[in-house]
Amino acid sequence: MNATTLTPATLATFSLYADDSANWSGCPWVSAGNVKCTLAMRGNLSDLVKKDLIEITDNEGRGRADDMYLTFTEAGESLAERLGFSIY
Repeated sequence: MNATTLTPATLATFSLYADDSANWSGCPWVSAGNVKCTLAMRGNLSDLVKKDLIEITDNEGRGRADDMYLTFTEAGESLAERLGFSIY
């Protein structure tokens, strides 16, 4: 995956979570952490999932936004590294 294939907003969203991920052992919270996820950013997160850069996990299996965290796929880790982020 190449950063140029992402929209500027999706790349900005990816970068926010990649930058914050080291604070959470590589698994930043979607909404309950340091990044405040807006409605617009949710669409960008969906795009990142579709492009196989991240996966979103429901920590407690209850479907609550505050329990969701993301992990980077191998492609996501590679992109983060190319962008200069250390996610772990």
